[in-house]
Amino acid sequence: MPSICNSCATEITDAHVTCRGFCKEKFHPACCSIDSPAFTEVMTNDQVFWMCKACSILMNDIRMRDSVRVAYESGQKSVLTAHNEIVASLKQEILMELKNEINSNFSKLINSSSMTPRSSKFSASAVISTRRRRLFGKSDRPQPPAALPGTSDSLSPSFDNFAVRPPSQKFWLYLSRISRDVTTEQVKALASRRLGTDDVDVVRLVAKGRDVSTLSFISFKVGLCENVKQKALSSSTWPRGIVFREFQDTRTNENFWKPQPTPIRTDARVANPSTSGFSAMEESSVMDQGHHDAC
Repeated sequence: MPSICNSCATEITDAHVTCRGFCKEKFHPACCSIDSPAFTEVMTNDQVFWMCKACSILMNDIRMRDSVRVAYESGQKSVLTAHNEIVASLKQEILMELKNEINSNFSKLINSSSMTPRSSKFSASAVISTRRRRLFGKSDRPQPPAALPGTSDSLSPSFDNFAVRPPSQKFWLYLSRISRDVTTEQVKALASRRLGTDDVDVVRLVAKGRDVSTLSFISFKVGLCENVKQKALSSSTWPRGIVFREFQDTRTNENFWKPQPTPIRTDARVANPSTSGFSAMEESSVMDQGHHDAC
């Protein structure tokens, strides 16, 4: 069907321009007052939107533009709603197919299982009596294998080779005036790098439940081998700002006061000794006995 120019109402047989506004009508280039260079730009560039005079007037109206924007957003919302409905429908179909497949596999497994109930050769009365009281027979305990004598002529190994070696003696170093943001791993890496050893134990000396943000700095206890003690106590080992000394644990029993035991005196003598060599009680008993004999 031939197109009709919306301006001159004549048939369009050659090039034409389509309004990209609301009417979507077609026009002759001459009816639109478009020169040749501009016409070529309009036809080749999709970002150039040409509109007729009527659509331009409508587009200049702010209320019309708002109506177009609302209509566009409503259209987008309806498209998203339809898309979500399609996704939900596909999801439901997939779940139904998966459910049917699982049920079918379970049915095949149950039908082919060897656990199908079989006829029992015992009578019902025997089953009932067994339920009332079950008697378990004592099965024979397995006998342990016989002990075999040793036949090797080699000497037994020395037990000294199996003695547990005592743990290596640790030297503990006290590091202080360290930023409260420093972690135990960072202090361990510092000590390992400065002393050239990986045998480093680090304990942060912060009271349990204490908020670190309330402290000006924190301290650490570092456990090291004795062979790096001299280097660890050198001022040139640690960076500026760190205070260090040998750690002293004041919580041992040797640091608490306790009373000394009272010595037992072996040269104790009785006060006011008698001249007879007896004690006061023995002398009184002898005198009473002599008085009784005299009577």
